[in-house]
Amino acid sequence: MIKVKDLSLDLENPRLYHQRAAGTAPNNEDDLERMIAEESQFITLKKAIVKSGVQEPIWVQKRNDDKYLVVEGNRRTTCLRAILNEDRTPPEGVSYDSVIANVIDPSVSELEVKLQKARLQSGKKAWGAANDAAVIHEFHYDLMMDIEDIATEMQISKTKVKKSLKSYKMWLRYVTDTSDTSTSRYSMFDGMSTVVMNWVEAEDKNLQDYHEWIKPIDGQAKIRSAATRGGLRDFAKVVVDPEAIQLMREDPSANVEDAFEVVKSNDILKDMQFLNRILPMAKQLDDMDDSQRARLANEPRISVHLRSLKDACDALLHDLEDIKNYQE
Repeated sequence: MIKVKDLSLDLENPRLYHQRAAGTAPNNEDDLERMIAEESQFITLKKAIVKSGVQEPIWVQKRNDDKYLVVEGNRRTTCLRAILNEDRTPPEGVSYDSVIANVIDPSVSELEVKLQKARLQSGKKAWGAANDAAVIHEFHYDLMMDIEDIATEMQISKTKVKKSLKSYKMWLRYVTDTSDTSTSRYSMFDGMSTVVMNWVEAEDKNLQDYHEWIKPIDGQAKIRSAATRGGLRDFAKVVVDPEAIQLMREDPSANVEDAFEVVKSNDILKDMQFLNRILPMAKQLDDMDDSQRARLANEPRISVHLRSLKDACDALLHDLEDIKNYQE
């Protein structure tokens, strides 16, 4: 058991990495305590500790001054400090002024301690994608770990490590250029398709526009999110159409959905995507062998469907011919 008064909170916790990158991280333990106490889950965690104490051991590293740095357990430690300040009497068998802890020897390297933080993350409060990428970035560039070793330690693929390194670097550039420190914007880089990535990297103007279009103005961004309608997926279809991009550049109110309408009007196959299935279906029907045709001969429903398809095609071809003759 370690006395709570002998514990120091970890200001280098990976959950704070995005704030460090933005220059808004807590400068001292008091600031960190206040930040943790304002989190939505703090009250729930504190109530559980009041009732039953800290059930799972925290991880600490002994320092040379006989104090202990919290490696994993900042929130539980903060809860215990708050409870002690309230001068509560603990239930029988529960301690508020001491906590069970796994102690890491002072001789253990900084790299090994950080790796242990990553290993202990499983099942805990999520760091968030941006902070995960920040950890990967630190392992590779500051602590000189190979990509393969990072992948092994964090149990992710080497491709994911490389993607995270690039996405984090691009997000940091965005934070610097726009002063927008929201970690939710990280997904707009990590979720980029190759098409969007190539467009963004092709010209500085494209990069500047992208930064402007993903930053919310009055609560709304031109590119709304990484996955929803009007987001990155639709933008991947917009970047290949210069006229659609021009609309987004010239019209302050135009968003991805507006630009995509331009794309569809310029490409009938994008507006009516079912037309893409006509040739493949025609080939499949033409390539049917005798045994397949014999089976269909005994399926009245298929014959009805084929006649409906033929009637629709005949009617459409007739209408198209009439329209063409009228235009001439």
